[in-house]
Amino acid sequence: MNNLPYWLITTEYPPHKGGGIGTYCFETARMLSENGYSVTVFIYDLSLSGDQVTIENNIRIVRFMPDKTKTDHFLGFNASLSYEYAYIINSYLNKEGMPAILESQEYLGIAYYIQQFKFLKYELFKDLKILITCHAPSFICLEYNHIPVYQFPDYWIGQMEKSVIRSADILISPSKYFVNQARQRMPWNGIAEFYIPNPISIGSSAPVTQFQQNYIVCFGKLSPLKGTFELLKYFKTLWDGGFKHPLHIIGGIDQIFHPDRLKMSDWVNRHYQKYVNDGLLILHGEYDFLEARKRLSLAHVVIVPSLFDNLPYTVLEAMGAGKIVLASLQGGQSEVIENGKNGFLFDHNTDGDFNSKLLEILDLSTAEINVITENAIRTIEKEYSYAAIFEKKKVLLDPVPNNTTYTEFPFLHPYEKPIFTRQTELQKQELLSVIIPYYNMGLYIEECIQSVLSSDYPNKEIIIVDDGSYEEKSITVLQEIESNYPVKIIRKKNEGLPKTRNQGAKSANGQYIAFLDADDTVEKTYYSKAIRVLRAYENVFFAGCWTKYFGDSNNSWPTFNPEPPYLLLHNMVNSSSLVYKHEAILEFGLNDKSFVYGMEDWDSVINMVGNNCGGIVLPERLFNYRVRKGSMARNFTRVKRLYLHFLIARKHSKLYEKHASAIVNLLQANGSSLNFDNPTLDLPGSFYLPFLPGKWQEKLKQRVKRNKFLKTFAYSIYKKVKK
Repeated sequence: MNNLPYWLITTEYPPHKGGGIGTYCFETARMLSENGYSVTVFIYDLSLSGDQVTIENNIRIVRFMPDKTKTDHFLGFNASLSYEYAYIINSYLNKEGMPAILESQEYLGIAYYIQQFKFLKYELFKDLKILITCHAPSFICLEYNHIPVYQFPDYWIGQMEKSVIRSADILISPSKYFVNQARQRMPWNGIAEFYIPNPISIGSSAPVTQFQQNYIVCFGKLSPLKGTFELLKYFKTLWDGGFKHPLHIIGGIDQIFHPDRLKMSDWVNRHYQKYVNDGLLILHGEYDFLEARKRLSLAHVVIVPSLFDNLPYTVLEAMGAGKIVLASLQGGQSEVIENGKNGFLFDHNTDGDFNSKLLEILDLSTAEINVITENAIRTIEKEYSYAAIFEKKKVLLDPVPNNTTYTEFPFLHPYEKPIFTRQTELQKQELLSVIIPYYNMGLYIEECIQSVLSSDYPNKEIIIVDDGSYEEKSITVLQEIESNYPVKIIRKKNEGLPKTRNQGAKSANGQYIAFLDADDTVEKTYYSKAIRVLRAYENVFFAGCWTKYFGDSNNSWPTFNPEPPYLLLHNMVNSSSLVYKHEAILEFGLNDKSFVYGMEDWDSVINMVGNNCGGIVLPERLFNYRVRKGSMARNFTRVKRLYLHFLIARKHSKLYEKHASAIVNLLQANGSSLNFDNPTLDLPGSFYLPFLPGKWQEKLKQRVKRNKFLKTFAYSIYKKVKK
C-alpha cells in the first residue's frame, strides 16, 4: 500500500475554504497520508493567474485556475468548472498515469465530466476507479433553503449531482439519513452505497468542566436549512415565558433569504428586534478558527438545529471537545448521539421537545455533565478517529486497477429493455452507413463528403438521397460527386426531409447508421468515438456530440444526454448528426412526415427514449453545423414552433403525463420552453452577464462577497431588481 496515489478533487480546502466539505477533505487527506497513500488534492482557485502546486502536511495541493478549456464561453460556471476538473485530471493522467482511487464530492457535480469521459470510454479515463463521497447536494439543500430547485442553472446542477451519484464506482455516505433523503428525490435502484462516517482528529481531550454557566451557542450560518427559523421560534417561546439566558449564534449572517429578498441578518433583525435589543439574541457573525474554539470552550451547551444534515463536523468537533450537544433528529447526527448518554436529540416534529431538552440540560449537575461529555469523547475516539474510519474505508480502496466491465451506461433514469417487433435484414457487421439528404446543396456537398471520408472510422458507406433537386448547378455537382467519390446516390421525387431520411435509413446496409445534412461536416474522430460507445453498452442506441457553428456564426452549442423531463421541453441533442444502431432507428427513430415545419428529428429522439432506447452525448465539438441564410432554422416562426410542440406533446402524451409534475415546475421556474437553449446558464435578470465568460462572473461574485462595501452595494441592487 506504500505510496499508492490517491487523488481527491474538491471545491473546498483549508485555509481558504474550511466548511464541512473542506474539513472533510483536510481530515481525509491527512488520514490517508498517515496510512501510506500519496495524496493529491485538486482544487480550483479563481485568485490565481496560473496553476500552483504546494506540499502541505505531506499532501500535494494542486490549485488551478479554471480557464484552460474556454468552455465557460458556452457553459454555465458550474458545468464549465466540472469540465475544467476533467481537463486537469486528464493532464495529470497523461503525466503520471492512473491513481489507485480518484475521490470527489457529489456537491455541484464537479466529477460529472470526469465520469462522462470514463463511461464514454475515453482512453485515459476508462479505467479510473472513482469514489464519490456524499456531503450536501444542492438538489436537497436548495429545497430546504426555499430556493426554486427547478430554476436554471440550479436544476441542471442538481441533475449533474444526481448523475455523479449514479455513476460512482464506489458510493459512500457518512449517514443513512442522507441516503433516505436522496432516495426521495432521485432514482436509486441499482445503487449500492456504503456507510462510512467522516473522520476527525481530536488529539487528547478531556471533559471541559470550566464552562460559562448558561452560555448557549449555536454554531452555523443563518439559513432555513440550518433550522434558524425553528430555533428562533423555540427561543421566543422560552423568552416570552421568562427564560433569561441569551442565544449566541456564531456563523455567516449574510446569506440571502430569497423568498423575502433579505439577508438573513436583516430578516432576523426585522422579526426579532425586541430580543436583539434586550441582549437575548446575539448574532456574532463569522469568527476565525482560534476565536471559534474559544467560544466553543465557553459553551454550556452547543445547539445544532438543522432541518437537514449529513454528518456535521460541528457535532463531531463539539463532542470531541467534551461539550454537551443538543441536536435535531433531522440529520446524520442522530446516528452519532445516543440521547441522554453522550448528548441530546430533539425532534422538530414533536411540539415542545426542544424546549424541554434544553431545560433538562441546563439543570444537569457538574457530575452528570462530566459523565455525558466523557461518553461523547469516547464515542468520537472510538467511532470517528482516523484509525476507526480508515479500517472501514481501506476495504474499499482496493489497489487492483478498476477492471469492472459495465454493460449498461449509468443513465439518470434507468431504462427497461426495449422491445423490437420490426423484422430487419442482417446488417453488415461494423459497417457505418452515412445518410446524406440532398436538396439543391451543390455548393456544400463536396465539403460534407470529404469530411466523412476523412473520418478515422474505416468501414463506412455513403448514401446520398437526392430529394428531387432542380437547380442545374446542384444536379451537375451531384453527377460529378457520383463519378469522383465512392458514394451511392438514390434519386427520388421531392417529398421533404422526413421521407428522405427514412428512405436512406431503409436503404442502408450497415450495423450503424448516421445522418448528416449536406451542408454540414464532422470531425475526424466523431464516428469512431460514437461507435465505440454503441458497441460497449446494451442500453445505448444512439450517440451525438457537441455542435460547433460555422459559416454565419462561430458559436458552440453544448448538448447533453437526452433524458426526460428536460428532453420533453427542448431538444437536448443535434439530431441531424446522430449515430444509431440500425435496428433502433428503423423501429423507433424514423422521421414522422406530419412534422411539416421541422422538429421531426426531436420527435424521433423522444420516440426512441420513450421506448427505452437511450442515447448519449460525447462532450466534444465533433459536429460542425453551417449557419446560413435561407436554411430551415432561419424560417422557424413562433407559431410554427408552438404547433410542432403541440404535435409532439399529443403524440407522446403518456410520456408527458409520466413527467407532468417536473414539466410544470420547469415551465413555472423558467418560462416558456420556446426560450430554452442551455440549462447550465443563469436566467436573464439573475446577474447573468452574457458578455462575460462564466469564470469571470464567478470571480466577480467572490470579490463582491469579500468586500463589505461592494457586498452592501450589490445587496441594494439585488433588492431593487427582485421587487
